[in-house]
Amino acid sequence: MPVKKNISPDVIASLRSVVPGIFDAAQRSGTGHRKHAVALYNLQTQCHDADSEGLTGEDAFNKEFIRNLNKILGIKKREASAEKVVKLVATFVQVSYEKDVQMLAQSKARSGADADDVFEDDEELDVDTASSRFVELLIKYLLQGFQAKEKLTRLRCCQIVAMSVTSLGEIDEELYFDLVKRLSERIRDKEAGIRVHAAIALSKLQSGEDSDGGEVTEALLGLMQDDPSAEVRRAVLLNIAKSPGTLPYVLERARDVDATNRKCLFLKVMPPIDYRLLSIEDRERLLAAGVNDRDANVKRACVRMIGESWLTFANQNLLELTSSLDVVDSPAAARVMQALFAAYPEIPENLQFDSELWEALTPEMSFIIRSTLEFFSERKDADNVDKHLPEAMRLARLLETFGAKLEGEQDDELRPDLEFVIHQLLLVAKMSDFPDELGRREMLTLMRKMVLVPEIPENNIEAIADIIRKLSINEQDFIRIMVEVVSDVRELAPTVTNASPDDVRLEALLVGIKSLIIIKYILQRCFDPLSEGSSMYGLLTECVVPAVQSSETVLQEYGIECLALCCLLDKSLAVDNIILFAQAVKQGSGELHAKGLAALLDIAFMYGIADLAPSLGEPSDFVSLLYSELESEDERIQATAGEGIAKLLYAHRIPDPSDVLEELLVLYYHPDTSGNDALRQCLTYFFPAFSYMAHDNQAVMQQVAVRAVCRLAGVLKQQNSDAQSGATHGQAAQQIVTWSDPRILDAIAAMSSSSSVRTSVRMGTYSQIAVDALKRIFSESPPTRKVLVQMLNKLALDENTPHTHLQQMFVLVRTLAQQGLFSDMISRNALAKFEVLLLKLLEVESADDVNLESWLEEPEMVPIFEFISSLDEDDDATSSASDDDEE
Repeated sequence: MPVKKNISPDVIASLRSVVPGIFDAAQRSGTGHRKHAVALYNLQTQCHDADSEGLTGEDAFNKEFIRNLNKILGIKKREASAEKVVKLVATFVQVSYEKDVQMLAQSKARSGADADDVFEDDEELDVDTASSRFVELLIKYLLQGFQAKEKLTRLRCCQIVAMSVTSLGEIDEELYFDLVKRLSERIRDKEAGIRVHAAIALSKLQSGEDSDGGEVTEALLGLMQDDPSAEVRRAVLLNIAKSPGTLPYVLERARDVDATNRKCLFLKVMPPIDYRLLSIEDRERLLAAGVNDRDANVKRACVRMIGESWLTFANQNLLELTSSLDVVDSPAAARVMQALFAAYPEIPENLQFDSELWEALTPEMSFIIRSTLEFFSERKDADNVDKHLPEAMRLARLLETFGAKLEGEQDDELRPDLEFVIHQLLLVAKMSDFPDELGRREMLTLMRKMVLVPEIPENNIEAIADIIRKLSINEQDFIRIMVEVVSDVRELAPTVTNASPDDVRLEALLVGIKSLIIIKYILQRCFDPLSEGSSMYGLLTECVVPAVQSSETVLQEYGIECLALCCLLDKSLAVDNIILFAQAVKQGSGELHAKGLAALLDIAFMYGIADLAPSLGEPSDFVSLLYSELESEDERIQATAGEGIAKLLYAHRIPDPSDVLEELLVLYYHPDTSGNDALRQCLTYFFPAFSYMAHDNQAVMQQVAVRAVCRLAGVLKQQNSDAQSGATHGQAAQQIVTWSDPRILDAIAAMSSSSSVRTSVRMGTYSQIAVDALKRIFSESPPTRKVLVQMLNKLALDENTPHTHLQQMFVLVRTLAQQGLFSDMISRNALAKFEVLLLKLLEVESADDVNLESWLEEPEMVPIFEFISSLDEDDDATSSASDDDEE
């Protein structure tokens, strides 16, 4: 400890002016906080040195500091002056810690100890200084603010602790545990801003042992997973200690609902971490989430992580980086490589593939070659494609070489790698233009030969079909060649001598499946209508129809798929066989059911329900069949049906769309579909796209709006808001009203046409929603009435609303008010608010100024008065019946 100097007592007396001056100066500038912090430290030291007895000077400084600090504790968040004071306090704590460390180092040096051992001697670090006493006092004072009633005070206290906690140095163990306890309480505060700062502070208190699974880490992980605030989750993501125990939870943020959090993961969290510390599965999931993200900024962040961080860890060796991915089975590797090349085009431009490399291809190298050529091909860079692409003859020889290696390979673990290399070479061959005739013939002969290989993978058959299509003169030539290939497959199938009946049946089954796979790829590449004289009709009768009629389920599945493709090329064939697909949907199970449904929807989309329904009965029977699939317990079937029906509605393929649209609306909000993400995502896109495409579409939405809201009110009233994350009936009504608003449609149309002139707003059908809702209130249950009356005020009625509709609404509102159907204050206030809006649009001061008798003679008002009269008659009949019961 330094020896006290004789300091004038005036230093203590001047605290009331000097400390506020420093605080004031710190608020005036965003820089220079360290200079002000040093000034505070020097003033603190002078006050300490001025003590003659006790700690009067030091206490005076502490009290004055706290007095000035109190002035900003209640100031709102993001106030510039308060933020600068908070930064000053944190800087002062840091400077105090640094000065104490320097003082201890100097003391050790004077005593002859090694200064490098300062941090190794725990006892020497625990030195009582004016700064350490001040920091302890400050933390204890701020902890009192953690329990304050005012949220701004709690926020500022947590903010200062979060910014100062890394500079605390050694603190009392009791104070440490008290700090952890109080922060653990604040991470459950109802205010998100407080939880953010509490989480930051708590994450900085993780010890080495705790980061592997202690209470602090568990609390932070729970916060990162479950907190509703994206800012809180982000604070934990950025500050939690990264260890083998926490990394799996950190990687989950690649699927965070907030795009900024996902971007932070790729830009700030993952780059310092060596990708080799992650398992191959974790790398695959992380990259797949990044490159497939719908947000372009997140995609760029993921690619930047790969190009600037992962490649650096791989010593700028693309082959080494690719080897760390499971390219053979990876569904995301191709997209990752294309995204990397697009962001860093210098990488593929600097690659060189020599002759020796082609002869000794590995899965990783063949993948890089294919990705490079695909990149140049998509950019239409013919020079680089020609530079790297071998001649057709050489490609054919390479395929033969690796095909021979595969045929002679006995190790089952190495065969997938060779199959992958062959597949990459086939994809490379697809990019060739085959300019020389000799190379074309050689490649065509080889392709026909490769198809006959008994165990050829299905993806290779698809690639071969693409190559043969490219080698063919036209579509008819392609069909002729592929029909011959199918005939060769069926005729040259290996015969099993001395085989059991089961072996013969299995061999025939495999040949049938392979033939149907080839036929499927033929049909997928054909666009000309089928004719009875074409060779494809021969395959239809010889292969497809027998497969559909087979007792083998797998043949039925492939047969249904091929028959559906044929029907897309021939309408008469579709009409004749639509009942077959309907039977597959009704009676089939598993994959047969799914493929039958997909076929039914595709054919209906191609030709329309009206042309196909006669084979099944009425159009309503066809739609009823689709309805039944929406109720399937299989989420995949339900999603397929929902997506297919949405496409049919969008393409105007359903004769009466209103009932179908109503069913989709109910399905969308129904709690039972909350876990079907595929269905929900499809319908989330569909409803606004359908409603805002044309006025006729929006008219259908307006027509079913009230019916759908009434049905949803009954469905959603059972929903437990604590257990379900779905929309409430109020939110559902708000969305349906928004999709029904014609002004949004007109605004979108004006933007797309770049026209500043607004089209006429069709408010007639829109305001009819209010009339329908008011009518339904008389007959619905009290919970549904409440939803409907609140829905009225969500309708954006204005001066364009037809006057007749305003009159009808006013009469209905007055009748509702007179009958007193609403027992709760919320509904009565909503009805009164809507009446005020109607009076304003009718341009009258009060309800007494409305001459209802003059409206009786207007033809448009007759149905409304008749409706009200029928209500009175029903009430009289009900009263009479009750009187009879009493007698």
